[in-house]
Amino acid sequence: MAFRVTDQTGLGSSSPTGGGPDGIEGLRVLYAEDHPEMQRAVGRLLKVAGASVAIAQDGLEARDRALAETFDVVLMDLRMPNMDGFEAARALRAGGCHGALIALTADATPAVRAYALAAGFDALLAKPFDLSDLIRAIHLAREWPPRHTSVPSRAAVQDSGSR
Repeated sequence: MAFRVTDQTGLGSSSPTGGGPDGIEGLRVLYAEDHPEMQRAVGRLLKVAGASVAIAQDGLEARDRALAETFDVVLMDLRMPNMDGFEAARALRAGGCHGALIALTADATPAVRAYALAAGFDALLAKPFDLSDLIRAIHLAREWPPRHTSVPSRAAVQDSGSR
């Protein structure tokens, strides 16, 4: 399986790595992903943007860590072993987790989006994505009240526009 995660920012004159309005400097992020390549790539993007990153190998570990520790954002792949992202999000919300939850998926169909939002996610980010997509998703998910939205990647937007 090939993954394409880039560090292109596309944020104009604002720097995603600084403390400016587009950055995520100082945020504590839990990233739940079972693929080592994605763990490294997305972890690197988050660190470049100034966040501190903890990695969970699956939804079960993500649930346990997010209920035991404080994170500003939980990024979670939807398809993982032991406990998938949907089940983990429901468990987090039932356990009183009020932090921002962002679903990451290659299957951003309307049905998956609706199921993710119903499970308790605040936003859904379509793979592949770049740093600006990731930062935008984090900002959208952290808004109060949450907007419960999808954040299509630039590639997904370009693909849908060419049909």
